Amino acid sequence: MIITNARVLTFDAENRVLDSASVQIRDDGTIGEVGEAAADGGERIDAQGRLLMPALINCHTHLYSTLARGMPLAGPAPRNFPEILKKVWWRLDRALNPDDVYYSALVGLIDSAKCGVGTLLDHHSSPNACAGSLDRIAQAFAETGLRGALCYETSDRDGPRKAQDGLRENIRFIERTRPTNDGLIHASFGLHASFTLGDRTLRRAVEANRSLGTGFHVHVAEDRSDAGAVARLRDFGVLDQRTLAVHCLHVTAAEMGMLAKSGANAIHNPQSNCNNAVGVAKLPELMRRGVLVGLGSDGYTARMWDEFKTAFHLQKLRARDPRAAGAEAYAAAFLNNREIVRKIWGLEIGRIATGARADLMLVDYFPPTPLHSGNLFSHLLFGISNAPVDTLIVNGRTIVRDKRCVTVDERKIAEKAAAQAKSLWKRLGAK
Repeated sequence: MIITNARVLTFDAENRVLDSASVQIRDDGTIGEVGEAAADGGERIDAQGRLLMPALINCHTHLYSTLARGMPLAGPAPRNFPEILKKVWWRLDRALNPDDVYYSALVGLIDSAKCGVGTLLDHHSSPNACAGSLDRIAQAFAETGLRGALCYETSDRDGPRKAQDGLRENIRFIERTRPTNDGLIHASFGLHASFTLGDRTLRRAVEANRSLGTGFHVHVAEDRSDAGAVARLRDFGVLDQRTLAVHCLHVTAAEMGMLAKSGANAIHNPQSNCNNAVGVAKLPELMRRGVLVGLGSDGYTARMWDEFKTAFHLQKLRARDPRAAGAEAYAAAFLNNREIVRKIWGLEIGRIATGARADLMLVDYFPPTPLHSGNLFSHLLFGISNAPVDTLIVNGRTIVRDKRCVTVDERKIAEKAAAQAKSLWKRLGAK
């Protein structure tokens, strides 16, 4: 496949902006020649001057939350984060059945694809439908064609049997994906958070993971109720360069040093943090102390563009300084997310360069002012982030064309998901 007549944002080492260029996509799903002249052979796609850039990456989400959209709450609204967990999310995850898991993932993946997201790192929980749940999510990834990393949220909050089920599901799925991994589905070892994990369960998870050799995916200090989590997780051996330490809001300078020394990857989820009123991440400080900080949505939205903009604006407000956070928000969204994926799974995505995976999107953005590497941030923030995604390609395969997901039947899935949600809400006692 050859994409021609595109304005290309390479996000490579030189961060080039090519005003009219062609990009070759090889049969193995990698990028071939990149430059002014079109390569020979294969299907040709005329971009008609659209902007071509790497597909976006969501480093932390909860696809199981999709069917909660519009769901009425029973009783008074939660007043704080612990109440949000108990009244909303822990009620929801206990009610999920295998079909809920599947359709929730499908809808969330379709939404993500149409927003230009090619890779999602999902964190799942369905304690009464645990066994095989990651297979149902993997099925949704396979049908849509997106790239994903899955894990199960191990926790002691529903008792020792459910904790053991979570450990088994992680181990089973990691072992299942490792021998046949084609670069599209990966696995992490999922943990909920330090404050819902007893010593015995944490110890078992770490012991199991020694032979599996994958990283942990765990919430860390999202709320004050989880303060002190960094030191505890470090002491148990959870934190290393493959670990996704999600949120890291309520961390001290000393804990930032622990994260940096361990090589753990902090994942910032700004819109969810705002919605739950749990705080604002110390993004510049984390990065200055050597922590690699990526960006996720925590299931709040499919639009990673909005997470990028919110990360930027929140730090300005936090610092009360209009000069703040441009470099940090840009790095988290466009540089660090791809580095985290490369570091954990060895995948080269997030750049348009020969040999990288062909995860790309065409955007309906025709810049009304000069666009070059020196002013790219401004165009991303004020223009590109608001433009429709026309085409998404993942691993060389077209997933979205003419703004429609072409790998699945969107309307049919939406109808089935609506029926599934109605049944789920009824089980929860919602109308």
